[in-house]
Amino acid sequence: MKTRRKLEANMTQKATVKPFVTPRTSRSSKPGAVCSYGKSEKGQNEDEVQYAWNLVNNYTHRDIYRLLDFAKPATTAGQEAAAHNVDFISDAMVRILTKKRLPNGSGLDRRLLQKFANGIDEWMKVGSSLPSEKPLYGYFSNFALFVAQCLKSVAAGNNPHVAHLILPADRSDFKPDDSNDSRRIDVGLALRGIGASVECVSLGSYADTLCVVEAKHSRNLDENALMQLFLYSANLYARQGNRRYLWGLTICADEVYACMMLNDGLFVSPAMRISELDGRKMLISWLVRWSMCPDDLLGYDPTMHRVTVHSDLDVAGSDNDDVDDIRYRIDCYDDESMETIKYVTKRTIMSADDILGRHTRCFVATRYSGSDAYSSATEVVIKDAWPPTNYPPLEDPRDEIKLLRKIHDTFKNNAPDHIYPELIVGGHVRLDQEAVSAIDTTDAIFKVAGVNRIDPPSDSDAESAWKYQPLRAHRRIVMSPVGHSIKTVQNEAELIIVLVEAMQCYSSVLDGCGVLHRDISTNNILVVRDGKDTIPRGLLIDFDFAVKVDTHERSARPERSGTLPYMSIANILNLDTPRTALDDWESLLYVVCWLATVGITSSHRASDAELEKKPIKQWRIGSPEEIAKAKRLHMHSGDTFKFGVVDEFCEQYELLPRFAIALHNALFDNDKCPGAHLGLGGNRTTDSSIDPLVKRGAHIEAIVANLKKVLDKFKLEALAAL
Repeated sequence: MKTRRKLEANMTQKATVKPFVTPRTSRSSKPGAVCSYGKSEKGQNEDEVQYAWNLVNNYTHRDIYRLLDFAKPATTAGQEAAAHNVDFISDAMVRILTKKRLPNGSGLDRRLLQKFANGIDEWMKVGSSLPSEKPLYGYFSNFALFVAQCLKSVAAGNNPHVAHLILPADRSDFKPDDSNDSRRIDVGLALRGIGASVECVSLGSYADTLCVVEAKHSRNLDENALMQLFLYSANLYARQGNRRYLWGLTICADEVYACMMLNDGLFVSPAMRISELDGRKMLISWLVRWSMCPDDLLGYDPTMHRVTVHSDLDVAGSDNDDVDDIRYRIDCYDDESMETIKYVTKRTIMSADDILGRHTRCFVATRYSGSDAYSSATEVVIKDAWPPTNYPPLEDPRDEIKLLRKIHDTFKNNAPDHIYPELIVGGHVRLDQEAVSAIDTTDAIFKVAGVNRIDPPSDSDAESAWKYQPLRAHRRIVMSPVGHSIKTVQNEAELIIVLVEAMQCYSSVLDGCGVLHRDISTNNILVVRDGKDTIPRGLLIDFDFAVKVDTHERSARPERSGTLPYMSIANILNLDTPRTALDDWESLLYVVCWLATVGITSSHRASDAELEKKPIKQWRIGSPEEIAKAKRLHMHSGDTFKFGVVDEFCEQYELLPRFAIALHNALFDNDKCPGAHLGLGGNRTTDSSIDPLVKRGAHIEAIVANLKKVLDKFKLEALAAL
């Protein structure tokens, strides 16, 4: 197994993994989101298969014997009860399978258990393979129901430690109702109260699924099972806004594996062979512990309380269709005031949809007033994420909360003309562990198992490599105003106004606060409207990758950050030159080109077949070197930019081509440091000894001044066009 030395070089997960491919579109995006542009469904599926292969080969740690320790009751008494229950159920299963009498006073109903035991007995006999995986669905379901029936009997004997039952879905090989792709999961497991009937339950959505179970007909297909498990389980993050991490199971003929999915690593237990007593007992152990451990050890966030009642809504002046069926009551702790303020969400505007990474989620919400019914109070945005840190969480100088506080303090008495993200509450999520309130981090998750997480070294030995995980801190931010996707602009003039205002915010934050954003992308520029038919405003958000820089130098050390396909050439290649505002301005140019090519409204949007032929497809697929080479060629001169990029814009646009050419001229076609390629011929010759992308660092102020003039000019034109 390959082990990853560093998960995240301050780069989005999809842009980090090798090969340089992008999985299916974010569940939080509108139809036609960036990741899906230029890719047929077949092409997207191929990318996802490659992505899943990469997860299994570069992020998965096998045979983790300590994995069961991550799921256990919270108290010593509960752990002792769990061990007793495992022995009790294992003994009962042996007695039923061998037709022996159950112990007197066991409280077990042989008739009920026997109907589940037949499937278990058949499962024990399948060996290393069977013709089809389909029988495995029923075999496993019978096993889970056997354990649940025993636990229900235990709970009936006044055992207070059984928290819930783990029950299988009443259908198998099904497509969940809330899925946005055609994939079908084999078996789903659900949580039910201890008073529930022991039977397969109605389970139609990822939103209600505890974990996914993926089955294969042969032991030799264990990697394939893991690939599918990871792809499908990403839907749990997307549909459950309160999941901190995930569990899952794979079945390969008569072998079962338990899987734990964290932000930076995927942990797999040793094989549990059902034909062997120890293997069956270990699977019983997993089901018992999941039934007896608190919700936070099942991966749920105890500071986010799910609210599912839709009929209780009383939204004055609002359409209930704009309110999610599944909402959350969220505790938001402020590090500065040390107070907790409760909010109730209205809708999810960004969901986590990757197995690895920050798992960023955003919600529109209002202050909680004692009722889960949504009110007409002032709306805010809640951002919940797990960014990496190299410092103790409260001491991290790159903490987005600290940067937003700096912006707030700078602008509160000297408000700029543009809008900006205003911090309301900012803090680290805190959980109660061993009667002590502690910050929710990777360390806190490992502490449950009595395992010390270790910072990843340059080299690691295979035996303990799974413990080498980056430190992440769970942060939650409440801010305003509420914005909408950039895809909600109605025409090219509105798009230009929004982009201009976002970059005005960018410049004010850099000049006034010394904060370099480093991730200009379509996801991080929002549209804000005061009313339905008002002129839109642009809001720059997401300072996750931002850094504090010297207000004179205004540069950061070389470090790859950002989002494909908008990353600057120097950023993609991680060139040994400081990152400056020019990298972010270059990203703005790529945002303009991308949106102008794919279309900003549904009436202009190009088809997948058309986009597959567009040259800018090369900006997001391939190795870093291949992507950078394509961008260098496209940006090198006015001619290469026009013929390779601008001529591919949607033909309906008049302002955007001129806007893009003006930005390109200021960045790449100026007399200070022309070009984007070393010694390229054609109508442009450059000094082959100095990379123009390095050379331009000496002319930042002049180039930025010209770029700002471009913004002012085209904002006036856009306003006139409206």
